[in-house]
Amino acid sequence: MTGLPRVAVLGVDAATAAATISLVDGGLAVAAFSAGPVPPAAHDRLAAYGCADQVVAVSPDTLRLLTAGPAAPPFEVHGVRADPRLPASPPSPSAKEAGAGSGAGGGYGAEAGGDLLGVFDAVVLGVDTARLGPGGPHSPRFGGVFDLAAAWVFHVDGAPELAGARGRWIGEYLRGRYAPPEPAAMSARPALLGRSTRGGVRAELAELDRELRAGHARAARLGYRLPTPPPPLAPADPAPTA
Repeated sequence: MTGLPRVAVLGVDAATAAATISLVDGGLAVAAFSAGPVPPAAHDRLAAYGCADQVVAVSPDTLRLLTAGPAAPPFEVHGVRADPRLPASPPSPSAKEAGAGSGAGGGYGAEAGGDLLGVFDAVVLGVDTARLGPGGPHSPRFGGVFDLAAAWVFHVDGAPELAGARGRWIGEYLRGRYAPPEPAAMSARPALLGRSTRGGVRAELAELDRELRAGHARAARLGYRLPTPPPPLAPADPAPTA
């Protein structure tokens, strides 16, 4: 990968729309994929920031994510483009067959079909698309955002204000402006607020701001290096036959 990473946002709702705007505002190349029509509120928010043209409508049940290796980028986004002039309809039997057996974390292969929508370095998943990630919908996460089961997979949810801040957090990391803690420390903090949710969104934003300041200091010590995704693992050699 050279330069800044390309980011795919899978699923468009109020939270992922806010995160998309933050990522674009951070100078990253972003494409958002909506499984079905974009909710009006999310479309209006994206349009207000000039980001509506970065959304690709995909026929329901055809959107899927493939990885080059076990839980590592690059990521292929597949799906059947929806015709905005027609109402959404169920996928054809051939489309369903193409998706069979190519669930989260599946490697590239013949099952990918001819519906490739793009290849990306990083992926952001919403509530309705978390199941597409290599680690599944309940993967361990740092701060509820950094997927610890899959490199360069991120999650956003919650109120738009919080989701927008989380999008900026992701963008700061991908641009080398934020460095996360050591893996053991990340695993110990599935939520930045720990068990307490008192204070609501305002408390979460304050805690995220503290983590960003700490991560900025770590990045400064590293010389603001762009992060490098781990190489995909090579498939194991087949066992010799007798």
